[in-house]
Amino acid sequence: MFIDRKIYRNLESLRRFWVIVETVAAYGFNDLVGQFSKGRRGGISRKRHEQLAGKSRPERFRMMLEELGPTFVKLGQILSTRGDLIGGDYAFELAKLTEQAAPIPYSAVAETIREELGRNPDEVFSEFDREPLAAASIGQAHAAKLRDGADVVVKVQRPGIRKKIELDLAIMSYLADKLEQYNQEIAEFHPVRIVEEFAANLRRELDFTCEGGNLLRFTHNLRPDGPVIAPKFYPEYSAARVLTCERIFGDSCAAVLVDEKLKKKFDLKTIAGIGVDSMLKQIFDDGFFHADPHPGNIFLLPGNKLCYLDFGMMGCVSEWDRKNFLKTMEYMLRRDISRMTDCFLRMTISGEFVGSRDALERDLGDLVESKINLPLNMISAAAVMEKLLSMLNSYRLALRPNLYMMFKAIITVEHLGRSFDPDLVIIERLRPFLVRQKLRSIDPRRSLRRWMEDFGDDLAALRTLPKSLHNLVGQAEHGELTVRMEHHRLEVLEQTLYHTGENISQAMLTAALLIGSAMILVAKVPPLWHRVSLIGALGFMAALFSGAMIMLRSRRKRRKMLRERARRQAFRAENRRSER
Repeated sequence: MFIDRKIYRNLESLRRFWVIVETVAAYGFNDLVGQFSKGRRGGISRKRHEQLAGKSRPERFRMMLEELGPTFVKLGQILSTRGDLIGGDYAFELAKLTEQAAPIPYSAVAETIREELGRNPDEVFSEFDREPLAAASIGQAHAAKLRDGADVVVKVQRPGIRKKIELDLAIMSYLADKLEQYNQEIAEFHPVRIVEEFAANLRRELDFTCEGGNLLRFTHNLRPDGPVIAPKFYPEYSAARVLTCERIFGDSCAAVLVDEKLKKKFDLKTIAGIGVDSMLKQIFDDGFFHADPHPGNIFLLPGNKLCYLDFGMMGCVSEWDRKNFLKTMEYMLRRDISRMTDCFLRMTISGEFVGSRDALERDLGDLVESKINLPLNMISAAAVMEKLLSMLNSYRLALRPNLYMMFKAIITVEHLGRSFDPDLVIIERLRPFLVRQKLRSIDPRRSLRRWMEDFGDDLAALRTLPKSLHNLVGQAEHGELTVRMEHHRLEVLEQTLYHTGENISQAMLTAALLIGSAMILVAKVPPLWHRVSLIGALGFMAALFSGAMIMLRSRRKRRKMLRERARRQAFRAENRRSER
């Protein structure tokens, strides 16, 4: 078996690779690592066998990720939000993954702060609590005070975690590539693309300056003196592995939901409206939103104010995507299923699906009729989106990652809002954004501003156009005009013709061998065994073996060709969408 040079670069990498492969096999996922684990002995201990007894495949998958460590736990948490890709059972089970980890000693925390900020914690802060507030897989948080008395939270990255994660990402990328090549069922979910997106997000999360930048941008989009706030970011006390933010003293939504006394401190109906309006504004006005608004990341403060925390995972939505989503909702409310389907397909990765367009429109129409005919206070945008996400999987469609984050954010916020106010009508709160989007699209000032921005380039092109035309005509008159044509993807046709000729020649040789063997058997050419010619029998066996090998090779090549064609189609669709 060939192992990529990136994996086989040192003993540590190779050892970690085999630990991952054997752990995956030990949890019963031999179909995922069969081609890697051949020839290696790996048994399942009695303790682990008892642990796995009676466990479903999704449960075993979650337990496996927990054992493999923080990188794989992070991957599981991301996958838990992609029910359209992995199915509801897996998404439900992976949602149980937590990032609780053993705290790192204060000496390691102090060393990291000294390396990043150039001074010891006692020199930077007037007070620094040596016991962490919380410890996660990537870092842990400590309470502290600045010299001016401000209360802050200092997030410090675990020593050596970046190296461990990069090693796991390299191995994960290699395994995903091999699975996409050799497992057709898994290839449909584009594991390489998933790992690439996950790796990019995780690397951003490892750089705390990115989270600080997210917090600054989020704060800039907030309305001054509004009901939504964010903690203050202190860039002078932050670096790539240290993040210092204002400490927020309040009650998390998670605590308020389960404590009747806390509920009496706030006007929950007002807060529900503020929270939903805030998320809709982030998405449809700013195009930059908090992508993980679970109850633990939202604090309630006196005066019915709302504060978001943890800005490691943020989402961006382009103006075109926002317009397309709002059009989808508008066509749904108008019951224009055909146009709704067009907008819906533009939100997916490739727009290509399994089944017929009529069946897709019928299912979307059934969804609309079952939800829109309800009384207004019973219409739930979250219910519609959840149904759309489940429909994606049945048609082998995948929502684009940024739009999936947007869907999940809206779903989470509506569920949380209705926990505070059961009468919340999110459709009514969505209408003003529909109106504003329409007004923006016809605003002459925006069109004029864009025209003025492009005017200089257009004017320069107009000035050079006569000279370019003159040169072109002159070259044509003197016979110097050269037109160069490039053919793309002819190598695919050449390869197909080569394989076809090879298969035909092999089939003709096999047929000749089969016919010749039959003639030898009929003529009873010696040596004989029970009156059967041994040469003819051997010829027959060789012909059968050759025919079987031709069929297997042809099937393997056909599957590879279909995978490559699907990959090219997805790539072209992505390019067309980016050009638009």
